[in-house]
Amino acid sequence: MLERIANASWMNEHKRVLRVAVLVLLLAGIAGPWAFDLIVVPSEYSCSAPAYRLEGDYCGIPVSGIWLVLALAGGLPSLVAGLITGTTAALDRAQWFVSLGLLPLLPLISTLIMVLRGGRRYVLVFHVGALCLAVGWGLFVAMSGPARQSWVLWGVWLYAGSAAAALILEGTMLIGNRRPGQELA
Repeated sequence: MLERIANASWMNEHKRVLRVAVLVLLLAGIAGPWAFDLIVVPSEYSCSAPAYRLEGDYCGIPVSGIWLVLALAGGLPSLVAGLITGTTAALDRAQWFVSLGLLPLLPLISTLIMVLRGGRRYVLVFHVGALCLAVGWGLFVAMSGPARQSWVLWGVWLYAGSAAAALILEGTMLIGNRRPGQELA
């Protein structure tokens, strides 16, 4: 069994199923908690569920990655208005927030394309790039939260871990696809 996995033939035979599993894990990760919505609760009062005491006078309610994507991509109306009116200040700010908001969706889109269309070279490059961005973005979001309550934010950790596992999977399948003596391009 280990020999079959080591030469990646088993993975190449089941690559569609493995990619669907990665897609399901990415979807579960983005639906899980990614950040805290802060609320002010004086320290003499306790935080009631579903809130967690973060620090000082702040409690936090976990919010999903979907909420975070929608909140950051909320600059889309401002982007459209900036394009119509030609105001560059609003346009620059809106482009930044819209691009940050849509970044977590890239690996979902690229994995879906890989499942449906297969691996053309340029699609594979886009997919690997999207997975790298997903790992970086997920770790950035996870590490920017409060360290004491990072276990509550399981969604962002699942998202980043699934993207990292998908990178390893794609790399193993790519190496397993080459013929003996063939260089990786």
